Amino acid sequence: MSKKQTIWTKDFILICLAALATNITMRMLDSNLASYASVTWDSRSLGGQLTSFFNVGSILMAFFAGRLVDLKGRRNMLMAFCIIFAIPTIAMALIPLPGVALGVRLIQGVAKGVVTVAMASVVSDITPRERMNEGMGMFNLGNTISFAFGPMLGLSLVDNGGYKLMFIVCAVCYALGGVIAYFINYEKDQKPVETVKKEETPVPAREYHGVWKLIEKKALIPSLINTVFFGGYACILVFLTVYSQEILHLSSTQISFFYTVAAAAMLIVRLATAKVADKFGTLAVVVPGMLVEAGALLLLNGPAKNSYIAFLAAGACYGIGMAVVSPALNAAAVVDSPADRTATANASYYFMMDFGVLFASAGFGALIDASPTLEAGYSRTFLISVGIILLCIVLTLLTMNDKARAKRREAE
Repeated sequence: MSKKQTIWTKDFILICLAALATNITMRMLDSNLASYASVTWDSRSLGGQLTSFFNVGSILMAFFAGRLVDLKGRRNMLMAFCIIFAIPTIAMALIPLPGVALGVRLIQGVAKGVVTVAMASVVSDITPRERMNEGMGMFNLGNTISFAFGPMLGLSLVDNGGYKLMFIVCAVCYALGGVIAYFINYEKDQKPVETVKKEETPVPAREYHGVWKLIEKKALIPSLINTVFFGGYACILVFLTVYSQEILHLSSTQISFFYTVAAAAMLIVRLATAKVADKFGTLAVVVPGMLVEAGALLLLNGPAKNSYIAFLAAGACYGIGMAVVSPALNAAAVVDSPADRTATANASYYFMMDFGVLFASAGFGALIDASPTLEAGYSRTFLISVGIILLCIVLTLLTMNDKARAKRREAE
């Protein structure tokens, strides 16, 4: 294989390190905000709202992020919005009021919407298209490692210094992502579609009008499937820590091992399956990954109440599902889209993805608070989530087979 085809370039390594710094921050916040709301204000619904406000901001900004990073540059936007995320986070440490927390989460969501698209666009730019699944999978190793250390670090900080210390560390970690991005210097010229080289586009470049300047139509189907999938496991993402404390009565150390096992499973599976989707197709990894994710929900709803081993097994299943589903769907969204629309395809993907967490986290938080008992609320949430993932599998089989994808790629 020629040097040109390698994945592990300097810029690829740097973007992975930047992703690690920002993802560790996200995992610290995701795994502790529900318990923060419960401890500080005795409200599970507010814990869900903190996630929902974040996703509202992310959705609003991701809608424009693809166009923004094309016009202003991937590295510039990555650095700027890492700082925009970090500074308000300090306000959560200094002013513990619900309104402040919700406002900060909205700003964090806006920043994350740009940061995520900018990072994914860098990866899309420098990864050969025929190895896109492998490239996206390796890029997401930062997310994998963050699942091991993010929640564990967050829980440790809360136990030893309180939520204030955790918020300050989160601000520093996210800002570090921007510092690392400063050293990424590939930045290809972002030329308008009309000036793409003739040998790359032998026919006149297609013009996009209205909303289609901001959204890539051919990325919508894999993006929609991932949206439903995220909605299905949002209850683990948002409520696992507080569920483990309130229902399973586990310590912070015991809970942290859930994320450690999940990260180990993610790492092993991602390394083992890095090239599978490129070779055998998206369905070969996505459908099994969804089934395993449903298994995690069922284990948490039943066996985990009586067995710590079952709790850790749920962590392994959670990690396996995370390891293969979203990276494969992200790669499909990019590969199925025109080569000059990678940033827009990534923006479309992340813009839609946040809808799943937005509605699920708010809805599940309200459902838990409205249930006659906390245990009944969590049980209903897990069972509904299983149903959502089963629906997601049906949609995947109908729309992500080779024939359906080829038809979308050929469509005008």
